[in-house]
Amino acid sequence: MSPAVALPPTAPDPGATPRLPDRATLVAVSALAYLIAVGLHEHLGHATACALLGSRPTELGAFYVNCDDTRLSETRIRLVALAGPLMSLVTGFACLALARVMPARARTAYYFFWLLGSLGLMTAAGYALFSGVSGIGDFGTGHDGAFYAIDPEWVVRVVLALTGGVAYFWVVGFCAREIAPHAAGTGALRIGCARRTVLISYFTGASVSLLIGLLNPYGILIVATSALASSMGGTSGLIWMMKRLDSKDVVPGPGLYFSRSWVWIAIALIGSLAYAAIFGPTLWL
Repeated sequence: MSPAVALPPTAPDPGATPRLPDRATLVAVSALAYLIAVGLHEHLGHATACALLGSRPTELGAFYVNCDDTRLSETRIRLVALAGPLMSLVTGFACLALARVMPARARTAYYFFWLLGSLGLMTAAGYALFSGVSGIGDFGTGHDGAFYAIDPEWVVRVVLALTGGVAYFWVVGFCAREIAPHAAGTGALRIGCARRTVLISYFTGASVSLLIGLLNPYGILIVATSALASSMGGTSGLIWMMKRLDSKDVVPGPGLYFSRSWVWIAIALIGSLAYAAIFGPTLWL
């Protein structure tokens, strides 16, 4: 009888249908990323700047911060407004850098940091576009905006809108390039799997933002202008981002798939409930 011959391990078939991540874990990771992104923007950005520049926050909401600007000069009011987008920008680049160094087996952590980084960059660029079009928001021309009383206002808003639009388009492409090596498969299957993954994240973020936003004491206006504007509008690049992937690329391996993780689910559940309970109804100081 001839000796058995060991066969080489079968290489992953890049043409096979890529697997979506475990849905419950994906929802948990997405909810956590969205809430951390907005928390860093509002509380570590605006609220911290308010305190450091000589005033104090009077209200800490889930999607907004009110600063006692009677204690601040116009320059410092502008700096408080800029602190939110700046924090989002720093969050974006820092988290994408962390995603790059995640070990191959830490696919859940990779996706979390990639998503949090993408949300940060889209928020920073999206605010410029939003404020240019509407005149409100962090880069707005209202009393608490970075460009309050700037003259001529229409020129500033046009420049903001154009700059924000170009920056947002670049950010979406940049984030798509960052995730491209991790989007397994080839052709339409690869793009479709990646797109379904980030769409689940997008609608999770929108749903969580809506539910927590409804707890605010100021009614539907805050939900429309803050909670949904930032979650659905500011991160809408996730809807079309994966169209930027090259359909000719062939990427083997498990890709964006990760299995059920009760640790991530528990962290997200506890974190979301705590954020909703503390900041949803607004914390008055």
